[in-house]
Amino acid sequence: MELMREAVESLVRLVKAEIHPNAMLVASDDLFEVTKSPSLVLQGPTVSEDYDRRSPASTVTKHQNGLTCEERRHPRLYHLDFDVILTTSTEGELLDLTETVARFYQVHPTLTVGMHGTLNLTELIPLGGLKRVNLSNLRQASGRCRIEDCPVYDGRSITAPLVAEVLLQTNP
Repeated sequence: MELMREAVESLVRLVKAEIHPNAMLVASDDLFEVTKSPSLVLQGPTVSEDYDRRSPASTVTKHQNGLTCEERRHPRLYHLDFDVILTTSTEGELLDLTETVARFYQVHPTLTVGMHGTLNLTELIPLGGLKRVNLSNLRQASGRCRIEDCPVYDGRSITAPLVAEVLLQTNP
C-alpha cells in the first residue's frame, strides 16, 4: 500500500486537469528549467510528520462477509508540502493563472486518493507569497500547498476470525 505515492499522483493529475495540462512534478532538491511558457511546477514533496497525532493505539477493521477482523497499529501521519511555481511571459497571464490556482484551492479543499478516501489539501502560502530568485525574462510567482495527514502504515497486521455465534450454557 503506497498511499503517499498515490496521494502525490492524485494531486498531479488534478492539477493537470483543473489548472494547466503541462503541469509537472519536480523533486524538492532538483534543479529544473522551464522550457515552455506558461508552466506550473509542483516542487516536492517535503515530508514532515504530524507528531501531535501520533498514537500507540491499534485499529481494528471488521470484514463481515469473510467473518474476519484485521488489527494493525495506527498509522503515522505525514504532511506533504509542495512549492507551486508559476511561470508566464506576461504579467496579465501571471495574474490570470494566479486566480485560477486560488480558485482551485477553494473548489478542492480535499483530495480524493483512490479507494482510500480523502485527504485535506491546504494552501499554506498564496502564490506570490514566496520569494524566489528569477534569473530569466519571464514572470514568476511562488506559493506553497500541503496534503495533510497522509497515513503510512507499518505493513504488519493480524487477521483473526470474528465470533460468529455465542453459545451460553446455563448450569442446571
